[in-house]
Amino acid sequence: MLVALAVTPWADAARAAPEAVLVPVRLPITGTRDTQVTAAILRQLDVLRRAAPERGVLVLEFTGGGEGDPAASDFGRALELARFLTDARLTGVKTVAFLPQGVSGHAVLPVLACEEIVMPADAVLGPAHVPGATIDAPVRVAYGEIAARRRTVPPAVAVSLVDPATRVARVATDAGEQFVAPSEVDDLRRRGVVLDVEELQPSPLALPGRRAREFGFVRLLASSVRDVTAGLGLADGSLAANPALDGGWRPTQVVLSGAITGDAVGRIRTRLERAIAEGCNLLCLRIDSAGGAPEQSLVLATWLASLDPADVRTVAYVPREARGDAALVTLACDELVMHPTAMIGGDGAAAIAGRQAESVAAAWRAGVARVRDRSWSLPVALVVPGVVVRRAVERGTGKVGFFCDEELAARADRDAWEVGAEVGVGPLSLDGPRADSFGLATHVVTNFDGLRRAYAIDDDIPMPEPGWAEELLAALASPSLAWLLLLIGGAGLYIELKTPGFGFGGFVAMVAFIVYFWSQHLQGTAGWLEVMLFLAGVICVAAEILVLPGFGVLGLGGGLLVVASLVLASQSFVLPVNDYQIRQMQWSLLGIFGAIAGVSALGLAVRQWLPSTPLFRHVLLPPPVESAEELLDEPLDALVGVEGTATSRLAPAGKAWLGGRILDVASDGALIEPGTPVRVVTVRNGRVYVQRA
Repeated sequence: MLVALAVTPWADAARAAPEAVLVPVRLPITGTRDTQVTAAILRQLDVLRRAAPERGVLVLEFTGGGEGDPAASDFGRALELARFLTDARLTGVKTVAFLPQGVSGHAVLPVLACEEIVMPADAVLGPAHVPGATIDAPVRVAYGEIAARRRTVPPAVAVSLVDPATRVARVATDAGEQFVAPSEVDDLRRRGVVLDVEELQPSPLALPGRRAREFGFVRLLASSVRDVTAGLGLADGSLAANPALDGGWRPTQVVLSGAITGDAVGRIRTRLERAIAEGCNLLCLRIDSAGGAPEQSLVLATWLASLDPADVRTVAYVPREARGDAALVTLACDELVMHPTAMIGGDGAAAIAGRQAESVAAAWRAGVARVRDRSWSLPVALVVPGVVVRRAVERGTGKVGFFCDEELAARADRDAWEVGAEVGVGPLSLDGPRADSFGLATHVVTNFDGLRRAYAIDDDIPMPEPGWAEELLAALASPSLAWLLLLIGGAGLYIELKTPGFGFGGFVAMVAFIVYFWSQHLQGTAGWLEVMLFLAGVICVAAEILVLPGFGVLGLGGGLLVVASLVLASQSFVLPVNDYQIRQMQWSLLGIFGAIAGVSALGLAVRQWLPSTPLFRHVLLPPPVESAEELLDEPLDALVGVEGTATSRLAPAGKAWLGGRILDVASDGALIEPGTPVRVVTVRNGRVYVQRA
């Protein structure tokens, strides 16, 4: 019901009613509620600025429609919304706060930022103080600053709404009515005639609508949207609810894991663009990466920063790590959510130094920092070595910032900042709580459900359905499966070396190593260099075993080439130059030597088991049978002309029973089946050559 109506200059029927938009503000203001409201307002600016004799009217309806206690609004979020409501972007728009149930807690701040307040006579504005909370100077300064910008409520009254220790008096003088601190009343008496003094109660202050209207703080007493429409002289139906403004989040999530490469960035962008085209307005980018390519990270970061937050909100979720240049991707998003033990920044898979470091810093300053209108010192210090960051406090407001000397010297308001202690030298590494203390993390959560609760999302956040190739790639790129592929490939090579010709073991090894290098290539850690090193190593080892006797330079060098190729294929760098890369190489070596140990153990088992099975007895040669008739002291040349029997297939290498013992032999080129009579024709370089007898 409309209780009181102030006279407005809309009585002229010929005058067109101003454009009007109603935007709901669900209390409490937590999570990203402020950004949702901001985005909704920005989407309506064109409507509000349409040509009309009067300014467009933006009505913010503060209701307790959110989850949780309506009085439990977050101070930082409420302050950001209040600052936006006093921003120059809303020039030409009249802002009206409608409080159908009243407002308490820090949600009072954006109410003070509106030009007019409308509420029922029995609703209450305040208190803004939260029981048990400490009210420090920055909070008092923020309330006074917002009230002074808009002057809907006097600054002294605004501070008394939040600070129980602050008193305010209503003083009637011959010059008008003023609201001042009690200590200033005597000064007013000296300067003029004081007619009446009333100290406002209670403390902290809470004002019913009727009382606030009496003081001139409330523009209109109204209890419904229809009353507001009539009282403000708006067209009927102009404040009808628009579901598009309060439709909630339409979220999706995309995973960025492993090394950051050009291919990975391309895939991420394609998925995100597809989600935006499908109407998603909350993009959750789950990041678990140590970086790898600073240039590609900057490409993705710049693209993320270019997205309009009025249309889509980007949230980086870091459950484990976003090291090195991957930190740039997280900080290019609108908001960052971290696990308490997750790490961002510090040493990563790419060593950033010298000219590359200068290029990264310059690109971030000119790109993401400028688009987002944010300080660039901390993000750059997470990646670039040698950047010294200091804590600074703005005089008068108590606002805290973190700057390097270069950024602070370039600021026009540098003299307004008091520089304090050094907080770190790049590359900085921050866990969740520390990132939160620096203002980089928006939320610190223990799991993904915590993220959903922070954004008031009830259902699971869907993930775009990957194709079968992407699912296969993700499976193959897992460390456990990569280790299993190495184990299978090593076992296949062992079986092949113990089997004449090219058979089952060689085929299995070939497939396993092809799949291993292919998966690592798609992850950005393996290229042609690793493949060629591996092939060269295998050829050298084969040449040592099959062509030259013993185990010399070729065998040792080939083995080292194989190990080097596998190590390089599991990491994005060649030689480690920072702590992270050293640890990564240790894990790579541990995995490879673990695979070697596994192959050795598996070889001992299959050497005893396979030859005795009917199905696989032709796959692996049986162990040599010792004989009392072994001619241990007889030279091999004495075997020329000796006849015996092939005990395995000779294709061309294999084994034969000659002179009472089993020897490694080779045929003269023809394939000889087991059991075939053979005769020694020559001995060259320690190798016995036979032919059919």
